[in-house]
Amino acid sequence: MDYSFKPIAFALFCLITLLALGLSAYAARGVRTAGHFYAAGGGVKWFVNGIAFSGDYLSAASFLGIAGMIAASGFDGFMYSIGFLAGWIVALFIVAEPLRKIGKYTFADALTSTFKNKYVRLTAAISTLVVSVFYLIPQMVGAGSIVQPLIGLPYELGVVIVGSLVIVIVATAGMVSTTWVQFIKGFLLLIAAGGLTIGVLIMAGQGPIDFISSILSSQSIQLPKGTTVTGEQFLSPGLKYTNPWDFASLALGLVLGTAALPHILIRYYTVPSPADARKSTVIAIIAIGIFYILTLFLGLGANYFGTFDPGNENLAAPLLAQYIGGEVFFALISSIAFATILGTVAGLIMAAAGAIAHDIYTEILGNKSDESKSLKVSKLTAIAVGVIAIALGILAKGQNVAFLVGLAFAIAASANLPAILSTLFWKRATDKGIIAGILTGLVSSIVLILISPTIMGSGAIFPLNNPGIVSIPLGFAVTVGVSLLDARRVADEITVKTAGS
Repeated sequence: MDYSFKPIAFALFCLITLLALGLSAYAARGVRTAGHFYAAGGGVKWFVNGIAFSGDYLSAASFLGIAGMIAASGFDGFMYSIGFLAGWIVALFIVAEPLRKIGKYTFADALTSTFKNKYVRLTAAISTLVVSVFYLIPQMVGAGSIVQPLIGLPYELGVVIVGSLVIVIVATAGMVSTTWVQFIKGFLLLIAAGGLTIGVLIMAGQGPIDFISSILSSQSIQLPKGTTVTGEQFLSPGLKYTNPWDFASLALGLVLGTAALPHILIRYYTVPSPADARKSTVIAIIAIGIFYILTLFLGLGANYFGTFDPGNENLAAPLLAQYIGGEVFFALISSIAFATILGTVAGLIMAAAGAIAHDIYTEILGNKSDESKSLKVSKLTAIAVGVIAIALGILAKGQNVAFLVGLAFAIAASANLPAILSTLFWKRATDKGIIAGILTGLVSSIVLILISPTIMGSGAIFPLNNPGIVSIPLGFAVTVGVSLLDARRVADEITVKTAGS
């Protein structure tokens, strides 16, 4: 891969950077309260919010990681697209409207609307921070991966540039600027994926169905690591995840994780009503669904034309663009991928900043009287989280971004989803049950990741790469079990007091 300086790519990179900064400066004029900073004043139109949802959700994992994983692993890579999309069905039918009715700014606000316990808020804030950090890492990896070939800068400097730019976007105007960056990015990403898919089919000289059929019937599919498989093997499960339990664990985490991601949940608070929350989710599903169908052609196209870098799966889509349309198309696609990262990182930093500044500083520590000071703390927190994200992105160099996001989904589903569903739909849930469930899901998923082949390699204690199939049911079980035990304890105490009187 040529990492030399590219004038056209650099010009587009500068243009997107200046547009993002200009948008942030313009939006900052209307940000005077915490409500504007965290939720854009609750005045975002449902269509805008729906596209912003897609812009927030379609991250570096979607555009860079999935294309590379499909090119390298066939159907097992496409499983990420299926899982990411299916998760929105859960969000639409279960979470969207009820959450908008009870929430304010953060995930913790939704829980404490029912459980008036500061430890519930603290536990939810900690979970938000952990999930956001795990999700931030692959975005920053994607940032370095795309800036390096785009303008010839070292990976580490690319991470620093993207992190610094997002810090400015968030710290100046919060959710207002973040929403519009994500809205623009959502449209650009659909255009980029559509254009690249059309280019693949034109170069292959086939229609969509014929193109997939030709790959399926092929007797020799070359993989990035030099091995060869048949088309039938390539488009069947098991090429990457040889253990079916690992495949099932990944699927469970992806499907259930979407409705539990803090940076996705806070977008529901930016619209005026629960009905708008539902409608914006429908728009998001349409946009995201179209995009994930196109990722199949991006990944298959990268394999078909051999446009992958064995040392960096995340460059499959940009290299495919270079093969199809030369340096100009490469510059355009890479610049849009860069914008993709900006939007998602901005949303994640907003979620993390809300957990620290709103949940901990304002609500738990009781600093509610000075609105301007709270706003200042929110912005400083955004800066601090951005700096941490930069450091972690540098440390995680070389990892596939889709795989890393899959781990973040599993953690979110294990820790947050049991608490959300219990708060919304189970009247027997107690604050102790919610706290215990969040902590169990959080700790168990992280511990299982640390002792998995992902970290320990061949000497792993836990055999699966993704913890979801164990940690998600465990989070639900502990939430229910502790709630029932706590309710019985309270009932017994009441009985004893009644008998004594």
